[in-house]
Amino acid sequence: MSKTDDRMYDRYVYLHLDYGLDGCGTTISVKLDDEGVVVDAWSDDECVASTWKTYNDMGVEVRELLTIEKQQIAKENEDE
Repeated sequence: MSKTDDRMYDRYVYLHLDYGLDGCGTTISVKLDDEGVVVDAWSDDECVASTWKTYNDMGVEVRELLTIEKQQIAKENEDE
């Protein structure tokens, strides 16, 4: 698995709920994406419910992180 794949899965949280003696249940997946949070409910590999909310709707301000590379590029642009 590549580092990109690892980071993609780090954005998910799963909760499996069993009910009944047959082991059937529902899996809840929560994904943090670039614009907000997506919540899906799955039963027998079928999405049975879904909802989402943007970070803005939740009052969360999202800012871009300046990586070392971006900082170096910004400094080079200032020096020109």
